[in-house]
Amino acid sequence: MRTYHFNDGKSVLSNEQIMAVAPSVFADRPYHAVSEKYRFIPTSAVLTRLQEEGWDVMQAFENRVRLADRRGFTKHRLVLQKRGAQPLTKLGDTLPRIVLTNGHDRSSAYNVEAGLFRLVCLNGLMVSSGNFGKVRVQHSGSKDLAERVLEGTYAVVSDMQEITAQAGEMSSIALSSAEQVAYAEAASLIRWDGNAPVQAEQLLRVRRHEDAKTDLWTIYNRVQENIIRGGLRGVNANGKRSKTRGVNSINESTRINRALWQLAQRMAVIKQAA
Repeated sequence: MRTYHFNDGKSVLSNEQIMAVAPSVFADRPYHAVSEKYRFIPTSAVLTRLQEEGWDVMQAFENRVRLADRRGFTKHRLVLQKRGAQPLTKLGDTLPRIVLTNGHDRSSAYNVEAGLFRLVCLNGLMVSSGNFGKVRVQHSGSKDLAERVLEGTYAVVSDMQEITAQAGEMSSIALSSAEQVAYAEAASLIRWDGNAPVQAEQLLRVRRHEDAKTDLWTIYNRVQENIIRGGLRGVNANGKRSKTRGVNSINESTRINRALWQLAQRMAVIKQAA
């Protein structure tokens, strides 16, 4: 996954900067191998509509491909923030965002999902769960695709109030040391399916003073960052010392983010029922 190296997620990207990172956003035709039923609407058309509605691109990503003729058509992701957005109440360093994923080679429908961005660690979270906080728009149908994606965006935005409430509840739930490890162990299985090169406790590593707290929201963020960013020292399958790799695939980062959010939701329900 390629990313704009000079972007920290706090500055608006221009279309030229987006183009440098994710040229597939500006494809003017679909990949040649798609079927005749495939309806092509360039991501740039959707982006223009969103920009007109007051959304700015804060981050851009694109999957790398091996086949040269797929370059410029592959899966890509834009993270957008409403102009003038303010940090969320109870989550003072966190901003609401939307995550738009698409591909022009049949690798992805238009997916719009809720996201949260923590300024303290420049870390992005995807917080959809099932049909909640997510809208999927296929490359088919007679209705204007750009309009459908725009409608989906505001459907996801309407879910943000509930998502914020859930995150606020997580921030008020204290976890014991054993509960923190249990969350990290489940997260390790999500990431490595039982073949983790590090101990679960390492996923609880505190990278900054602000993350030394032990509430569920902080633990969830801490574990997510350590998994997605990587860099933890461990031992690989060959018994050699190594460092965990960051998650650089759009598909894999989506899978892990969704699962970690659902895991945190489940733990919140268990704790509240106790």
